[in-house]
Amino acid sequence: MSALPMKNLTGAVTVLASLVERFPDLPAAEAAVSTIVPDRLVLSFHNDLGRFEAWRSALDISPALVRREGERGGGPLMWLRTETTVNGVTVELVGYGHVLVGRAEEADTVGAIAV
Repeated sequence: MSALPMKNLTGAVTVLASLVERFPDLPAAEAAVSTIVPDRLVLSFHNDLGRFEAWRSALDISPALVRREGERGGGPLMWLRTETTVNGVTVELVGYGHVLVGRAEEADTVGAIAV
């Protein structure tokens, strides 16, 4: 099996460069492009869900399309995940944060999150 050539990453890298150009004042994200899924760009935000929200809004992604996920067993780590398509490339946003309510309270509420 031959290795994937760098040219196959052009779409995702070009979209990343275009997002930097379109939104130069938005907070920086960890950006990942992978040879496993070369038409995908993942922007991750750690410990600041406000940065996730700024990008979600800028990319005009509906809040209804954001999924909340968390650790098995109800641990304190949770993440928000959503995606959109930009110039044929899937752009996924992932924001990591911590749940601020105790497990007993989770039955009654979705729970506050650290922003």
